Amino acid sequence: MFNQNRIFRVFELINFLKAKPSKGMKTLVSLLDISERSVYRYLDLLAELGIIVLKDDENRYFLPADVDKKSLNLSDQEIDYLVKLVQSVGNQHNLSQSVLQKIQGLTVANVGAENIFKAHLSQIIFNLYEAITQKNQVILKNYYSANSQIVSDRLVEPIAFTPNYEAIVAYEVSTGENKYFKVERISEVQITKATFKFEEQHKYNKPDIFGFQGTSLDKTIELDMSMRAYLILKDEFPLCKPFVKEMYGTGRFHFKVKVQSFAPPARFVKGLRGEVNVLGSKPFLKFLEKNKEL
Repeated sequence: MFNQNRIFRVFELINFLKAKPSKGMKTLVSLLDISERSVYRYLDLLAELGIIVLKDDENRYFLPADVDKKSLNLSDQEIDYLVKLVQSVGNQHNLSQSVLQKIQGLTVANVGAENIFKAHLSQIIFNLYEAITQKNQVILKNYYSANSQIVSDRLVEPIAFTPNYEAIVAYEVSTGENKYFKVERISEVQITKATFKFEEQHKYNKPDIFGFQGTSLDKTIELDMSMRAYLILKDEFPLCKPFVKEMYGTGRFHFKVKVQSFAPPARFVKGLRGEVNVLGSKPFLKFLEKNKEL
């Protein structure tokens, strides 16, 4: 039984580390419901399995996204050699972590971790689809909110999936609001025996590219970004890509789009100080000035 629990914890940890955003030690302790010492033990165990967990600039843990190794024409042996070579340099070079992040996603062990993560998401989507069809309330177990950094269970009535199944639109019983819940931040879906009780309050308006649900795209943002900021934007909000133009020869990227709320893009801008210049609109600039705590 002990070994079964260890295996289960390893799978859980892989899923949490694959799901964006990166997570601090306190968040992992809360998600796994174990001690900080135990989390470190499981991180060491992943390393022994060949799955190297990386850290971002704020010392938060994550596993790199899957990468297409065919485009690089590297064998598994060559990839493992590159990983060991970069690790031998340690932190002596400021590019070591960046390079390691890219090639670590190509290793056999990491591909296995990616498959575990995809299987986990598939089960969550299947359960949500079944609940929508049968009109049953569900509990989103250990849902991780990136805004509040709080892990909690959410009782909801699922309504519909967003494009690419990235999020589920659901009516949250406790708040009486229709909200978006990122599928990859859901630990488990528990289908209850209770049927929908608030179906007349269900609403689904097409979200903007930041995933915010509203009634009209009446707000404009315009940004000038570094390469790093653009890559993060593209990774976090894939629907933004058609609205970004590369300023060739400058290393900068221009981004202009209409949104339904200034709050999500404001959080993106404030999280990348020095990497993003706000060009407009005037209402967006006023919003940033007025909401410095975001």
